[in-house]
Amino acid sequence: MMNVDTSDAPDEYASEGGISPTLDATLDLLSDRRRRYVLYTLRRHSSAMALDELAEAVASRDDDAETDHVRTALYHSHLPRMENAGVVSFDPDSELVRLTDGDSSPVEEYLDLAAEAENVA
Repeated sequence: MMNVDTSDAPDEYASEGGISPTLDATLDLLSDRRRRYVLYTLRRHSSAMALDELAEAVASRDDDAETDHVRTALYHSHLPRMENAGVVSFDPDSELVRLTDGDSSPVEEYLDLAAEAENVA
């Protein structure tokens, strides 16, 4: 799902005192609930999702969120960050979002733990 090996981890996660840049990048990515909600939703979908549909699904999980605000945050902040991390592919022209194909990574394991803690089926 996500390619966060040390060679692809952003520079801000350069190794400090033996701390894994992969772990730092993974935990940072999953630290935001909307990014987790995006990943939960996309994992349940077998194909690409329209941005509007994804925003609606994410907003429905967030009690205080309006779909338009979620859509804007996804478009301008979360999806570019997730695409840069190699987790999703986002085409701004078609506004389609999909999980990237990737080998097993810590993101999948930590996302599973987060889903269990958040009672996400």
